[in-house]
Amino acid sequence: MPLLVGVLATDETRRAALTKLVADAGHRVVASAQSDVIVSDAKQTSPSRPTLVFRNEGSPAENHLPWDAPPRQVDAALRALVAGLSIRPARSAPRRGFEELDDSAVQSVLTPRELDVIDAIGAGLSNKAIARELGISLHTVKFHIESLLRKLGAHTRAEAVAKAMERRRQETVEL
Repeated sequence: MPLLVGVLATDETRRAALTKLVADAGHRVVASAQSDVIVSDAKQTSPSRPTLVFRNEGSPAENHLPWDAPPRQVDAALRALVAGLSIRPARSAPRRGFEELDDSAVQSVLTPRELDVIDAIGAGLSNKAIARELGISLHTVKFHIESLLRKLGAHTRAEAVAKAMERRRQETVEL
């Protein structure tokens, strides 16, 4: 169902641009007194109705959209304002909780078994003793050690243990 939208603008060119934005979003332009919501350029606002302001200059602010906002975004913003919500612009570089790691980060993540092997190396165990303790073959131990050396950028077992300890120290969060 289309919303009734009032348009406030400083000149006819901006009024025509705002009217087009409203129409492209699927809503009807009406007189401000009969409207559900107001759209405005940055110079005009309405204290009596929720107002969506279009502007490009300055930093993004609450209930503001850029002039080049797509119709779906304009529609969503208008409906949110009518529902009593406010809109906030997206940050330029949003931070997501469970974001996919890039290839270099994935290659440096140590698996739980690799952590077991590096702990055993740090405890001074030989490859044969590590295999017995972890219940894996000697070949698998060698495979994990090779992977650890590559991921940690180490050339020796001792260097791998030192780098793993340093990484753990850096990644530990104290509460």
